[in-house]
Amino acid sequence: MADKLKIGEDAPDFDLTSTEDALLMLRDEVPRMFVVLYFFGDPAQERFRADLEVLAKRRDELLAQHTVILGISGTKMPALKQTQKDLHLLFPLLNDDRNFAASYGIEPAEDSELDPALFLVDRDRKILWEANPVSSVDTGLQEILATVRRQPSLVPNIPSVVVNRVVDWWVNRVRGPRVA
Repeated sequence: MADKLKIGEDAPDFDLTSTEDALLMLRDEVPRMFVVLYFFGDPAQERFRADLEVLAKRRDELLAQHTVILGISGTKMPALKQTQKDLHLLFPLLNDDRNFAASYGIEPAEDSELDPALFLVDRDRKILWEANPVSSVDTGLQEILATVRRQPSLVPNIPSVVVNRVVDWWVNRVRGPRVA
């Protein structure tokens, strides 16, 4: 079992099949967005379903902050797809069939069920925020959003002088000079 990850450490990469029948890799997601990883157990359990619903309700707020959600569970794919459908989740659930959760320091509780955990990963694949286990996903998301808002913008601030040069170049070279 790996030690629990701490803020500032590298987030282990993974390649997991999603409910959209695509192979998702963390290294492909982080260059353009912050990533919230929610590790959970059996989605039939009320706690996990409630957490997934909270994530779904906060999805648009997270997206506005350039942050996506990935739910990760060792549950078999048919049950994950049914959960996504039942809860109308607009984010992927990933089947952790090779126990990548262990590389994040997540281990089963005494009853062999995972305690839920939340991580925020930045564009450099570093852990920005973590709660392992997480007591409240709603409170965790408030803290995650505050952390994201403190980060430098993902969109570079380009001086207007540079923008004007690019526009002038496009107008004169690509579109051609205007004829009166």
